[in-house]
Amino acid sequence: MKFNSKSIFTILIGIVAIAVLLLVLLVTEKLLSIWHYLQEAPLWISVLYAGVIMLVAFLVVYLYFVFVRTKPVKQQKLKPIDESSLRESLIQQAQRGVDVTEAERELQELDKRRSKENFYIALYGTVSSGKSSFIKSLLPEQQIQTHVLAGTTKSIEVYQYKNLAIIDLPGLDDFDEESEKLAIEETLRAHVVVFLTDSDLTQTEMRNISKLRNTKKPMVIAFNKADRYSDSEQSQIVEELKVKTEKKYPVAIISTGGMETLVYQDSKGKQKKKVVSREVNIQPLLDSIEEVVANNPEILHRFRDASMLMLAQKKLNDAESEFNKQTGINIVNDYTKKAVFGAMASVAPGSDIVIQGTLATKMIQNICGVYQISPKQMEIDQVIRMTGGKLRTSVSLILAVAGNALKAFPGVGTAIGGVTHAVSYGMIFNALGNAVLESVSTLGKLDAVTTQQKFEEKLLGPAQTLAKDLAKMALKIDK
Repeated sequence: MKFNSKSIFTILIGIVAIAVLLLVLLVTEKLLSIWHYLQEAPLWISVLYAGVIMLVAFLVVYLYFVFVRTKPVKQQKLKPIDESSLRESLIQQAQRGVDVTEAERELQELDKRRSKENFYIALYGTVSSGKSSFIKSLLPEQQIQTHVLAGTTKSIEVYQYKNLAIIDLPGLDDFDEESEKLAIEETLRAHVVVFLTDSDLTQTEMRNISKLRNTKKPMVIAFNKADRYSDSEQSQIVEELKVKTEKKYPVAIISTGGMETLVYQDSKGKQKKKVVSREVNIQPLLDSIEEVVANNPEILHRFRDASMLMLAQKKLNDAESEFNKQTGINIVNDYTKKAVFGAMASVAPGSDIVIQGTLATKMIQNICGVYQISPKQMEIDQVIRMTGGKLRTSVSLILAVAGNALKAFPGVGTAIGGVTHAVSYGMIFNALGNAVLESVSTLGKLDAVTTQQKFEEKLLGPAQTLAKDLAKMALKIDK
């Protein structure tokens, strides 16, 4: 009788089923025996037995919660940035050649705001929400002190009122990616956010409030033009505002004034229009701001400082990342050229140029050095070995691409074997270098598996364009 995999599997299922059935019968028999014994035993034995069972059950549950159940991930509190370390790091990165202008400007702005001891209020709202009317009613024309923040492409104006610096941000209607970024940055520099709305919150306003929540700044919701509504309607809108903001922020009912067109009938029954001034009442908002500021001014200052230091750190990190990336690209391009030069004397391309060549090792070391990573030689060898394995199956295809690239040059064709090989070498080194660069910049370490995957993606990705550029270089060398 012949056994195939299907029959063997069927027999195994049968054996397992019989074993499970016997186990169930055995356990049932034991449980019945224990139950019969407990019925005839004294009461204290039954109680003791039940207590032991409960204790074991409790122990099992306890061990499950301690060792098996996934513990909830605790949200890590952001560590405050050490200002002296940040300023020292800024100097070090500047010495490397990193453009630290933006981060340096942020620290200068922090120093300036500290010296003035003002409380900065970021003013948000749509174009029609009444931001301009609020500022006009707050500040008579002769008292307005305004300046446009340097370096911004959208107008962000600052008005001084006593110890409050009111930052008038662009209307939410005019927000694009750039102005939104500038507004969020200005919010991080502020102490308090004031969000003006003239009705229940729209979807656009809700999206912006959600982003403002992430800044963790104290906020006051200002319900403007409230005089357009009855008392019951006002109460309903205020309640909606509180619900939509999870009752985390106070709501101030105000009227910033402005002009209003009224339609009425005269004594003869004719319909007429007239423009009247609306009543101004912004005191509830000022009281709400004052309450937030007076609650704990020292904490507000410290939190403002921490936010601006985080912003400066982010800008420094972004500048460093861009510098590292560009430096890495320059290294890859440099070693690609070296590979083309060195390959002009080679007879045939192959993985040996990557596996055994010192160029590949030096290129990887230099790229890792940009990111202050010092991989061991065995790690570099593993990267070269794994990418070399992929290369063995792709040599013919790389040669074909290189040959096609040479067809773009009249009178050359694909006959020049050394040039074809040089172009192939250049493609190999360019793919390897970019794979290492992407792996190191993303993971913060040299990872052979990730590098191999990236190498496969890049080896023949932009091959035609790259091959033509390398062919030009190789032909110049050949001459």
